[in-house]
Amino acid sequence: MIPARNLVVVAMVVIVLSLAACTTSTVKRTGVVTGVTYACQGLALPSGEVLHVKVGLYSGPSLVASQTVRSGAKYRFSVPPGSYRVTGWWGSKGVTVRAGHRVTADFFDTCD
Repeated sequence: MIPARNLVVVAMVVIVLSLAACTTSTVKRTGVVTGVTYACQGLALPSGEVLHVKVGLYSGPSLVASQTVRSGAKYRFSVPPGSYRVTGWWGSKGVTVRAGHRVTADFFDTCD
């Protein structure tokens, strides 16, 4: 027969390991870069034509992510904290991302 003291020790070890498994997290802290981007569309587009804009997100010289969105639409990147450069039709803007925060970089149509 197993002594009661040994059973208590085994039970405590099982509880501690179970709790440790529940509290371990691999979630990365991220922030969001978002904005609206426009293409140069001049005075008027032919009926039914939609322009698209490629938005790039760079960390130093490295492209981290990119999206192609309809002109006038929002883009969104979820990335680790750090300094980035967002590029759109109208050049680029520097942004600093903080964990749990959102930063906005809009690119407006200025060719009218």
